[in-house]
Amino acid sequence: MAATHISITDLQIGMYVSALDLPWYRSPFLRHSFLVERASQIDKLVRAGVRMVVIDLDRGIAPHVQHGAITTASATAPASPIQVHKTLKPLAQLNEEYAQATLAKQQLTQAVQAVFTTISQTGTVNTQQASEAVQEITIVTRTLTHSSLFIALSQNQPGDSRLSQHALTTCTLSLILGQALQFNPLELQELATAALLHDIGLLEIRPAIWHRSHTVSGLSQAEKVEFETHPNRGVLTLQRQGRFDPSVLHLIANHHAYLDDSGYPKEARGEFTSDRTRILMVVDRYDELLTGFGGNTPLTPHQTFQRLYQESQKSKLDQGIVSTLIGLIGIYPVHSHVRLNTQELAVVTELNPTQVHQPIITITHQSDGEEYCDPFVVDLAHQIDASQSRAIEAIITPKS
Repeated sequence: MAATHISITDLQIGMYVSALDLPWYRSPFLRHSFLVERASQIDKLVRAGVRMVVIDLDRGIAPHVQHGAITTASATAPASPIQVHKTLKPLAQLNEEYAQATLAKQQLTQAVQAVFTTISQTGTVNTQQASEAVQEITIVTRTLTHSSLFIALSQNQPGDSRLSQHALTTCTLSLILGQALQFNPLELQELATAALLHDIGLLEIRPAIWHRSHTVSGLSQAEKVEFETHPNRGVLTLQRQGRFDPSVLHLIANHHAYLDDSGYPKEARGEFTSDRTRILMVVDRYDELLTGFGGNTPLTPHQTFQRLYQESQKSKLDQGIVSTLIGLIGIYPVHSHVRLNTQELAVVTELNPTQVHQPIITITHQSDGEEYCDPFVVDLAHQIDASQSRAIEAIITPKS
């Protein structure tokens, strides 16, 4: 194989990548050898921190040196690093990503439901089933965009009280955060396993209690005490099987041990919890708020992030982890359909990392509901005409 090392800033569509300067578990792709067919692939590598790549000169276009600078054999000048990073995905590509994420969610839902069906029927966890489910979720988080997965998972029906669906969302988001914080493969596997099984103790609690644990009417003192035993009940179930690492059991036992000591079990001290435990706290709380799991009034993704941020400001949740989640997903996530203050409709197509409340959008419909013949892009953080500045008014559900 004829190969050469080049900077990520010189990587072009048409080149064949044969190696990256990242270990496999930090790569955004399952394979380190592939043909670059889309600018989005380069963007993923840039965001993952890749600096140098090895390209196979026999399987893709080769760089050429002119006056000390690398160019390609094509007539198109290479994009600068900023231009590559700011390359906006067309709506068709975003729709394809979302379709892939929706299909992946359906497949993962079946795998996780099988785990919980076994637990319900036998009272034990089939370790092979659980391990395979974790592996499938891990692969999906490394191959699909975080934003498309997030939106697909956010489409759960409000009030959906299925433990399996809650477990899937918690596990997926825990892995996304763990990968962003560069945990090693073993740490990620333990975190994902704990996230998948963190609430199995609820299966030993009367359903009427945990279905209304956060309702306005609340629980009686005796019911509250019973409900708060579910982390320890889950740990005891796994301990009886004797096949789970103490690190996994510790994560499950403390996923409600909030940092302000408002959580439980009472003997746990939130300030001494690990980053992985704090991730589990945040994503568990996120899904409770979004779906109404446990009797909460369901919130929109935007409202959910606002609540998480408020709770982190009050030291209930880890502020750094909440900020990382918001930075990865955005207050208005990519793929979100939004209504503007002008009553136009748009789709969020890219985040502004430093101004998460003002993403880049593609405006698709006029204020009267008619489609624009040519949808156009607006960066809400950098609008030329301030007198007619657009702003997001609400996230909406697109018409099918």
